Amino acid sequence: MTGRSDLTVPHTVHTHLGADALTILARHWPALYAHDRQAPPFQSPGWLGGAVRLLPATATPVVLAAMTAASRIIAALALARHRNRGRIRVEPLSTRPATHTHLIGPHAERDAVAEAFALHLLLLQETGADVMLPGLRADTAFGRAVQAICPDSLTTQASPPAALALPFSFEALAPSRQRAHARRCRHWAQLAATHTITYRRSHHQRALRAGLKVLTALHQAEQARPRGPGTAVPWRAVAPALGAAGAFVADLHIDTIPVAAQLCLTRGHACYSVEQVTHPGYRHVAPGHALLRHLLDDLTQEGFHTLHSGCGPAASAAPGPPIRLAA
Repeated sequence: MTGRSDLTVPHTVHTHLGADALTILARHWPALYAHDRQAPPFQSPGWLGGAVRLLPATATPVVLAAMTAASRIIAALALARHRNRGRIRVEPLSTRPATHTHLIGPHAERDAVAEAFALHLLLLQETGADVMLPGLRADTAFGRAVQAICPDSLTTQASPPAALALPFSFEALAPSRQRAHARRCRHWAQLAATHTITYRRSHHQRALRAGLKVLTALHQAEQARPRGPGTAVPWRAVAPALGAAGAFVADLHIDTIPVAAQLCLTRGHACYSVEQVTHPGYRHVAPGHALLRHLLDDLTQEGFHTLHSGCGPAASAAPGPPIRLAA
């Protein structure tokens, strides 16, 4: 939206650091998030509050806020400023594993507002800071503003993977992937004939905590591999604060052994994957694929319309020493 509608809301972008940024996150962010139904749950107050707690000592929370003359915040961007050996790197507060850059607020989609933020970041870049904008969506006003104002200055990465529309049709896949899907389905049907296959998804707080323990155990199994440390991330310590209404863990067991687990956040009828972890000894049976099939069916039955996948760190595809399943 451009033109006069933007001019009716005069605003100035201000930078808030440290304690001032925390004040905005605590007092104003819940309302900004509630008024922006397009904002993903990685911009929720609970998730960003967890991100602040996980910042290293060398990092400072930053909030850029577009404010009217009456000091009303109409749009905001949550960032973190990292200092390392004299270099400054600025990136979204919720960067890893959720690579989403999102400007939120009731006026976030106004072109003039988005352009003001892009100009502010460009000036920050010109002062010597490295500004990173991972996962910036090109179809948002902010994404368009960054592309128009500073396409070669700010560092952007590929947008998050396209959402999977539910119900998902595997028949829409390329023929080679359809064959791989069918082969894996047959394999799991054979396993089910001789083993107990259990799929679970947490629906209340106690189950969420139990699922997070499974996720932690799988990370520990990954880290125990001789090839070196795994890719464990600390977000599972944040998820309980979001509650069962905002986060869940889906997991898959063969008999009593957990072979895959996936942490997701939800907002409305959309689901966002944070990370999926699989047991290194069972990679040969593709447990991640099997878990995803169960999860897609489960979400569809509960009325979800999208699954945004691939936000978390990718698990290694390298197979570990296989654990053979006896017939």
